[in-house]
Amino acid sequence: MMKLSTQWKTLNRDQRRAWNAWAKSNPVLLDDGTVRRVSGHKAMTMVLRNRTLASDALNEDTVPTAAPWLGEVFSVRDAGATTAGAGYIGFRVEQDVPAGTKWFIWGTPLLLADETKPLAKLQFLGVLAPDTLSAADGGDVTPSLGSEYLAVHGDWHPPVDPEQITPAWVPDRFIWFRVHQYHDGQLSPGWVLSTLVYYEV
Repeated sequence: MMKLSTQWKTLNRDQRRAWNAWAKSNPVLLDDGTVRRVSGHKAMTMVLRNRTLASDALNEDTVPTAAPWLGEVFSVRDAGATTAGAGYIGFRVEQDVPAGTKWFIWGTPLLLADETKPLAKLQFLGVLAPDTLSAADGGDVTPSLGSEYLAVHGDWHPPVDPEQITPAWVPDRFIWFRVHQYHDGQLSPGWVLSTLVYYEV
């Protein structure tokens, strides 16, 4: 983050003015999960970090282009977090998603139903960059985020209980997600999804 922040020193006066003007009209997502307007310097730093996470070129001298946000295209309908076999963590597509669209995903550890502040436990899982996804015939599912979830929060499978025919968490466990579309360093307004961790073949 510090290295990205120092990129400001390499900009000329017109480039800094462009970032300051952009920042006045474009709030950014901050580390604490809030979205607000910040200085041009801070906005540039956050945009460059997002570009890095998305494996895009930094282009520190260029403010983001207008963003074509798609809206809340994912749900956990017949998806979410399943535990059969290797398991699956991901989403159902509710509208067509073109190839090349990237999504930043946050997720919580396994939580109980009575958790009062689940969103305070969100951590960044990774960037989802699927091929074309179709909402036809019930909707495609996204590639699994299981490996990303495992790296951040550990295994979501329940412990083996010889008395259970179907492995299940007792009591139930839930995962909350926050999803943002990515475009040229910007993140869309996020939306929140929650899912029961369940067994499905």
